[in-house]
Amino acid sequence: MKLVVGFATAFMILSMAGIGHATPVLWEANGHYYEALAFPSGITWGDANTLASSSSYLGMMGHLATITSIDENDFIINNLGGASVLNGYFLGGFQPAGSSEPVGNWQWVTGEAWLFTNWAPGEPNNEYSGAAVIDPPGDWWLISEEVLHFYHGQGQWNDVPLTSGWGGLIVEYEANAAPVPEPATMLLLGSGLLGLVGLRKKMKS
Repeated sequence: MKLVVGFATAFMILSMAGIGHATPVLWEANGHYYEALAFPSGITWGDANTLASSSSYLGMMGHLATITSIDENDFIINNLGGASVLNGYFLGGFQPAGSSEPVGNWQWVTGEAWLFTNWAPGEPNNEYSGAAVIDPPGDWWLISEEVLHFYHGQGQWNDVPLTSGWGGLIVEYEANAAPVPEPATMLLLGSGLLGLVGLRKKMKS
C-alpha cells in the first residue's frame, strides 16, 4: 500500500504536531539528543518516520529513535516523561515487506545492527494480522504488524500495523545520521510536510 500525503494531510499533521514536547535531552553516553513529540489525535509510523528524518537540532539530523541497549531504553523512558506518558510512541524499528512474521528481519531505520531487543512478554506476535476490524483511522488491522512502538505503559516494545495511529514518536538527533529507506509499502511525504519541517526548525532556533 502506498501512502500519498498532500497539503491537506500535511496541514492536519502540523495542527497536531509538537503538543507538549520539551527541548531535546542529551544522553552523554553517546552524545545524541532525544525528543518526545506528542500527537494526541494519532500519527502513523510512516508520517512519524518522515517527520523525524526531516527534523534537525543544533545541526544534527533526526530519525526515529533506535534503541541498542537497555541503558538507552531506560534513559529515554526516565528523561522523556516516563513509561505511561510514552505509551504507544513510535520507535525506528520496522520489518521490510515480505519479512517472516512475527520475528523475521527486524531492522533499524539507520541501518544499525539489530542486536538488542526489549520486547514485552509475548511480543512480537503479529496478533492482528488479517483481522477484519474497522476502527479509526481505518481498516488498519488488515495488514501485518511490522513497525515498533513502546508497549502500553511498560517501557517495553510491541509490534503494530504500519498504518495504525498512535500518540507520538521519539526523535533521536545525531551527527551524520543517514536513515535507510522505510518499508517498501510506504511513500515519503510530499511537499506539504516540508512546511511543517521548516516551522519546527524555526521553533528550535
